[in-house]
Amino acid sequence: MRIIFPFIGEPHHIFHALPIAAEMAAMGADVEVAVAGPDHLRILKQIDLVYPGFDPRITLLGQTGPARWLRDAGIMRNPRLPILLGALPFLRGFDAIVVPERTTTAIRHFLPRRTRLVFTPHGAGDRAIMLDPRDRHFDFVLVAGEKSEKRLLDAGTIRPGHYAVNGYVKLDLMARLQKSRPPLFDNGRPTVLYAPHFQRALSSWDRFGAAVIDWFAGQDRYNLVVAPHVRLFAEASDSEREAVMEYAVPGKILIDLGSDRLFDMSYTGGADIYLGDVSSQVYEFLATPRPCLFLNAHDVDWRGDPDYLFWTLGDVLDDPAGLGAALDAAQARHTLYVSAQRERLAESIGGDPAGAARRGAEAILRFLAKDG
Repeated sequence: MRIIFPFIGEPHHIFHALPIAAEMAAMGADVEVAVAGPDHLRILKQIDLVYPGFDPRITLLGQTGPARWLRDAGIMRNPRLPILLGALPFLRGFDAIVVPERTTTAIRHFLPRRTRLVFTPHGAGDRAIMLDPRDRHFDFVLVAGEKSEKRLLDAGTIRPGHYAVNGYVKLDLMARLQKSRPPLFDNGRPTVLYAPHFQRALSSWDRFGAAVIDWFAGQDRYNLVVAPHVRLFAEASDSEREAVMEYAVPGKILIDLGSDRLFDMSYTGGADIYLGDVSSQVYEFLATPRPCLFLNAHDVDWRGDPDYLFWTLGDVLDDPAGLGAALDAAQARHTLYVSAQRERLAESIGGDPAGAARRGAEAILRFLAKDG
């Protein structure tokens, strides 16, 4: 049985799925990998640090035809659907296609009947984005934890016998990588991670971002890492990026708008306090429970809304004017939230992430053997 792991989306998706491929290969499965560009190849090298024996055949997709033209012309940085359509003859040769994004469901009906489509989601947040009708086109789905399992079953996007709860693969991988990383700052001050979401209608960046950075610039009690979701500035111009980067202060305010560290957990693993809005990165941060603060930049009536469940894990601010007092009280008030953080983490990612990749690999191979 031939199994392919194609990565046509953002490079950070690799962290959520490639460890499963490595575990499958270690179990004797015939596994190949396909990627959409050089950025993906760079991320593959980080996986080598944890799985040095994993050496799959790697195919580069989207190098000819419409996908290449759209990219070279600057029309689309990441033309997912053209890449998929161009790769159809190649993908049709596999018995199973394992992906961490949903665009691949567009070619579902162009694949042979024998080819199974498997989904490994790349997040475990609370927002309804997880409830996507395209999930019904997958033959098998991995689910991070009980919370997602219940919501997906209730929505009818997964069905018994065609999914497995395996934990959060990225945390399984990053726990091993984090051991060798230096601290983010060397001044002994607590470090706050500000991680705004990329969707403008939900993000705190446009309304509160400048005020947040200004507050940190005017004090000397905390370090700040500004690390937005990688998609927030993905399409920004050089001048727009440069305007934000001017706020950086060496040794105090680190601003990162596009490096690999936005998604390799360098920041969520190395910070002391989380400051965010609706990003599921909070669950990556809470792999080790720590104080959290949330910014309600859109006057959301969030209490009782399951899409904002993570806002019950720390104080919520409606105005950045209260940021200083909230940060100073965060450590003491953490006792109010630590039990809930552990409970939500267990629901979201299945508790201890160790072995998540192995469990995912075993579940997929069991399904394919039974289904075949």
